[in-house]
Amino acid sequence: MSSKIITVWGKDNSGKTTFAVNLACALANRDRLVGLISSNLIYGDLQVYFGQSIPPDKGLFRALHEDNPNVGEKFMEAGESKNLFFLSVPNHYTGLLCDSVSLKSVERLINAASLLFDILLIDGSGDLTNPISGTGLWLSEKVYTLYRPSASAPMWHKGVEDFVRELHIADKQINVMQAANGEFDDQTFKNLIELSFNYELPFVKQASELENAGTPVFFYEDRGCRQYRKVLEKISDELCGGKEQ
Repeated sequence: MSSKIITVWGKDNSGKTTFAVNLACALANRDRLVGLISSNLIYGDLQVYFGQSIPPDKGLFRALHEDNPNVGEKFMEAGESKNLFFLSVPNHYTGLLCDSVSLKSVERLINAASLLFDILLIDGSGDLTNPISGTGLWLSEKVYTLYRPSASAPMWHKGVEDFVRELHIADKQINVMQAANGEFDDQTFKNLIELSFNYELPFVKQASELENAGTPVFFYEDRGCRQYRKVLEKISDELCGGKEQ
């Protein structure tokens, strides 16, 4: 049975990777088998969030380029989440490989992975030419679009309007606002961008510190992280069809 395919999208520095990682943790915490695929073809970022290293015989490029790969073997198990597996580029590789990623190979990978997991998450890219992000947006049944209040966010939103229309993304978009650290007023931002937000995430002061230490926000116990986790749990409720038992 194919899994739910969900893409997390947004401009660079919108908080989308933090959201994707921690939503994956929240879903895995509900005994769902979760796969998480990075669209970053330049360096491996997901392993940083989980405090792990990806060897050359695993990872994204192996899954994309081998003729008949056992896709599940290319994923890495996330340490604290026994039901969560992630796919990212290895720690050491040649950057020339990113030029050889085709839409066909990405579609094959996502379709194969969707047969292995209950929920497959794609951590998308603000770059509209990214093949993993673009294919994920096309195949997904839900797209969580992250916005962090800034002067450039409304410009990005306006700039992707044609792309959203061409890929028929609008009907499956769920808008999420990631609160900034006080540099930009939230209400002013809402007035500028003229969007309604389904969810609002609180600012977590130590998020970067936790991520660099390989600890997802979802598992850390302090007030800011608990508030962030509550939003993720609400989203998980809706995706999984009910509250955690």
